[in-house]
Amino acid sequence: MDPSKRTQEALLARAEALCDAITPRDGDADPSAGIGYLSTILKAVKMDGAPPSTMNAANDYATSAAKELTIREQTAGLIKTTQDIATLIRDLQELWLFGGLDTLQNPADEEAHRKKADEVAGIIEVLAQQKPVVKTEEKDGDNDAI
Repeated sequence: MDPSKRTQEALLARAEALCDAITPRDGDADPSAGIGYLSTILKAVKMDGAPPSTMNAANDYATSAAKELTIREQTAGLIKTTQDIATLIRDLQELWLFGGLDTLQNPADEEAHRKKADEVAGIIEVLAQQKPVVKTEEKDGDNDAI
C-alpha cells in the first residue's frame, strides 16, 4: 500500500467514499432517495405509488430494456464497490497485523516510549564502556577432595 494512503484521513476518506458510492448518507430514511448504486437500483424497480397511466408505459419493451440496462450497470458498480471494500478491509488487516496501523496507542505514550528508549540506550552505553569483570574462584587448600 502506498505510504500516503496509510494516514487516518486517507483511510477514512477511502471508506466513506466507498460507502457513499453504495448509498449516500444524506439523512433520508428512504434508501431509494440517494444517488448511490443501491439507490439507483431501487429507483429503477420501484413501482408502488405510480399512477395507473404510467404502469402501461412501464410495460413497453424500450422502458423495460432501459431499466434492465440501468440495473445491470448499477449492479456491476455495486459489485465492484463491495470488492473494493473487501480490499480495504484486507489492507487494514495487513496494516494492523504488521504494525502499520496502531489503533491502541495514544500519542502521549509515544513520548514516554521515546524517553524509556533513551534511558535504556544510556544504560547500555554505560555498560559497554565498562571493562569486563572476570570472576575467578580461589581454591582453598584445606578442602581437599575426599
